[in-house]
Amino acid sequence: MLTFKKIELNDKSILNSFLFDEKTNLFTYRFEVLWLWRNVFDFQYAVCEQNNVLFIKTFTKGIHYFLFPVGSKNLQACTELILNSAKQIGCEPIIGQITPENKSLLEQTFPNQFRFESNKDEFEYLYLTEKLCSLSGKKLQPKRNNINFLTKNYACSTEPVSANNMEECFAFSHHWDTVLHSDFSENIAFYEALSAYKTLALDTLVLRLNGCIEGISIGCPLNNDVYLILFEKANPQIRGAYSLINRDFCRTYCTNYRFVNRAEDAGIEGLRKAKLSYHPDLLQEVFLAQKV
Repeated sequence: MLTFKKIELNDKSILNSFLFDEKTNLFTYRFEVLWLWRNVFDFQYAVCEQNNVLFIKTFTKGIHYFLFPVGSKNLQACTELILNSAKQIGCEPIIGQITPENKSLLEQTFPNQFRFESNKDEFEYLYLTEKLCSLSGKKLQPKRNNINFLTKNYACSTEPVSANNMEECFAFSHHWDTVLHSDFSENIAFYEALSAYKTLALDTLVLRLNGCIEGISIGCPLNNDVYLILFEKANPQIRGAYSLINRDFCRTYCTNYRFVNRAEDAGIEGLRKAKLSYHPDLLQEVFLAQKV
């Protein structure tokens, strides 16, 4: 049976030794994500030294989920470890974050033994970095128009998060959470990111309009090919605020990566509309597998 433990800051080197080489597009396979959301989704991990494989488990809405194992060269043995651990815990053996490629591997290894489901709410949006940096083309003309409006009507500047603006960043985030938007779980993770951005080596960008903070974006590399936007908050009542911080963050931090992953939409209609408005180049499908 696997022995799972809660994720701590000093686990970063251990987890990333597995995760960074995984070459996945999925944002959950990154230490920063697991640590920031550890208290929301109870992320835990276990390492099977015999097979040199990383296992990750989450518990949300009363259900245990096991992520597809990382570093697996013996999928049958790894899956059986998951099945045995689920039995010991007393839960259904549900495996999540399965790409179409890994779905095929699991079907081949365990034919007719798993039922697969895909949920569009969990599909992840990936964009070519060059497109987000340039916003060129007819389809993205509205984004350029928004930015032009903003720069003509406001004094615009950007800067990283620092000790000098931290208090203002927390004040803006609190206003965004309580007045402009409300997602309690995301709020917890965002405050963790602000508090630990140096320790986690996160990239940050603050947008000022007429001297006031009206946007904050935070991210980190997912792997050598994909950059991950962890959080993006801007004042939705100011036209162009989201467009500008999105573009400038990508120009500042993402140019060495082919794709930018802007995560899922969680089934939130407004968020889905916003992500689709940038015309994703790849909508990464994911599956859940449940033992039949």
